Amino acid sequence: MLDARQLEALVAVLEHGSFGAAAEQLHLTLAAVSLRVKALEESLGQRLLVRGKRLRATVAGQALLAYARQLQLMEADLLASLPGHAPAAGRDWQ
Repeated sequence: MLDARQLEALVAVLEHGSFGAAAEQLHLTLAAVSLRVKALEESLGQRLLVRGKRLRATVAGQALLAYARQLQLMEADLLASLPGHAPAAGRDWQ
């Protein structure tokens, strides 16, 4: 099973175009985001990002991005279908 925090870091990096912006959005250090993406790459045995002047996803990275977005949509649908769920409640477990 893929690590949700690692996937979240990958999505943030790709959506924001940099590790720094992703770290800011996730309220993490740049190093933490970088380590999460690196760990995901190592667990899958392949590069997910092409690092250079402009950051972009590899074919595998694009596939994981699509997968992560599907998971987000499925989670939103599930939460919306739960009785008494308030959409603004977010992910608080109280």
